[in-house]
Amino acid sequence: MQAADNLNESIEKAISIKYYEYKNFYNVEKIGNSDSGEIYRTNLKNSEQYFTLKSFDFNDITMKEIIHELELHHKIVHRNIRQLFGITEKVNEDSQIKKYLLVMEYAGDNTLQNYLKEGYKNLTWENKYKLAYQLVCTISWLHDKGIVHGGLNSSNILVYKNIIKLTDFGLSKRIKEASNQKSDIIPYIDPKKFAISNKTYLLNKKSDVYSIGVLLWEISSGQPPFKDEIYDANLATQILQGYREKIVPNTLINYSNLYIGKFNFFLQFYILIYNNC
Repeated sequence: MQAADNLNESIEKAISIKYYEYKNFYNVEKIGNSDSGEIYRTNLKNSEQYFTLKSFDFNDITMKEIIHELELHHKIVHRNIRQLFGITEKVNEDSQIKKYLLVMEYAGDNTLQNYLKEGYKNLTWENKYKLAYQLVCTISWLHDKGIVHGGLNSSNILVYKNIIKLTDFGLSKRIKEASNQKSDIIPYIDPKKFAISNKTYLLNKKSDVYSIGVLLWEISSGQPPFKDEIYDANLATQILQGYREKIVPNTLINYSNLYIGKFNFFLQFYILIYNNC
């Protein structure tokens, strides 16, 4: 528990972030799980606003990554990025073990992947364009500020009231890598990362662009990439060698051109969103 005991001190040294007393939260309801912990919906004392609490198993591996995430969120405010407000801690009355939780903007628990799975049949091309447009514009905004997301996939993008909310700036992915856990986001990762000769390859803006291309395909198809295949080293090797999903039948040509690289979609979307929807 050394890392947990030192967490508050480490955060205070790194950034100025708000600490919330756990006793001031009420109506705490578990709404799901993530790769790194449990997710709760709650209210804060003297406020009707909902908040999200996200727990982490704090240890020497995760503490560094969590502080990185806190520092990053402290610098960015955007309607399509879920805000991180601060941190709180809950003490188990029996064991006296502390559980630390991130206090975040509430944006439901409906991931883009689940949103497409459940509602794809009702989506028009206008709906798909608007989802893609929000995603592209948000990443473009981040890149303009010199920030790389580094972990885009349909499981860490939320859709709340038809608004996309980006979460986890590579946090879950980095924790998995540091813990040597199997990654379930292989199809979304820049293939250059898989090259044996590129072990020190750092994800960059072009890596985010690759991930967006995969997500645009997923929005057009309504299903995760390579959904019938095992996400393992063999698939990673195939992707590195050029293996890609095929364009879904009846996809609008201007849309498919965005993700197969014929256009710079950061520029073209401003035209397409108005001319094709």
